[in-house]
Amino acid sequence: MKILITLALTLVVVLTLGACGGGNTSETTAEAEPSVPTDGLEITIRPVGNEMKYDADSLMVSAGSEVTLIFENIATLPTMIHNIVVLTTNEDEDANRVGMAALTAPEFLPEDDAIFVATPMAQPGETVRVSFTAPTTPGTHRYICTYPGHYALMQGVLIVS
Repeated sequence: MKILITLALTLVVVLTLGACGGGNTSETTAEAEPSVPTDGLEITIRPVGNEMKYDADSLMVSAGSEVTLIFENIATLPTMIHNIVVLTTNEDEDANRVGMAALTAPEFLPEDDAIFVATPMAQPGETVRVSFTAPTTPGTHRYICTYPGHYALMQGVLIVS
């Protein structure tokens, strides 16, 4: 019963926040620069305006490379608080578990072994960053936003080659 209530509340939040998104219909191709390898360089990700969507749905890094992940929250609505949480896998089960646990976690970031690295939450207009060494084993790692209700829509993959 508790799970059903939590799922129902999450659905309400997602639908409500989704309805708040963009009256802007301009077609800016926010698909960002497609998967550019970045070794020791900074990677900047932004939301697509006031939508619950990252401007990059995939990133590539070399195994073991030094990475600085920057999240520039260009959203303007006060409800568009975001972060980037890179997981150790690309599994739906892990993304769903972490996303749901974030609902009640301090700073909306749960303690979970599936979290590889995370930026802090960024208020609209704020920029946050985290530096890390990419995994040494090639693979695909999902990244999500753990602000309540956002993880279902705000996702991408970090490809380690």
